[in-house]
Amino acid sequence: MAQKKKAAQTAAEAAEATQAVQAAEAAHASKATKAAKAAKAVNASEAAEPMYPLDEIMQQSEALMGVKPEVLAGAYHSLPGGSLTVQEAKKQVQLFLNRKVK
Repeated sequence: MAQKKKAAQTAAEAAEATQAVQAAEAAHASKATKAAKAAKAVNASEAAEPMYPLDEIMQQSEALMGVKPEVLAGAYHSLPGGSLTVQEAKKQVQLFLNRKVK
């Protein structure tokens, strides 16, 4: 009788553990889905942003980013020119300003 009780208890514990693992996997999948949706939304909003030539953004750098055109020139010194969004320019300027000096 005690063995049956232990076996039933072990089976119940195994079932609970399985349910806990399944719940954790479902939560992880839900988070991954939310992250993927957020990434798609960011990509869609970036795609919707207008592109401007680098020199045009440089002319407006103080109004857009609060930095002088020279800072933007330094941030894009080693990168190819062309068109970019204001958000891309801001991101590149922040990376440039936060670089460690060697």
